[in-house]
Amino acid sequence: MLKDKNMSYTKLMDIKAKETAEYLIEHEIYKACEWALDDDTFKNLEGDEYNEAHSYLMANVARHIANKLNVTTNKYYDE
Repeated sequence: MLKDKNMSYTKLMDIKAKETAEYLIEHEIYKACEWALDDDTFKNLEGDEYNEAHSYLMANVARHIANKLNVTTNKYYDE
């Protein structure tokens, strides 16, 4: 019975972690990257160029966060 409770608790923590990550990506990292690209160096980016730069920056920010937390990432990991 205790094992089932622990598994349930772990699953709940996984769900909360995923929800928190989605919130941070949408509300914090996305906006921070927009702010970072709101610089004279990047003012000339439009349309697809801007979207590609923003996506690239977000991926790099996420990678740096993972490195700071000493997390090994694997894009092929399947939840």
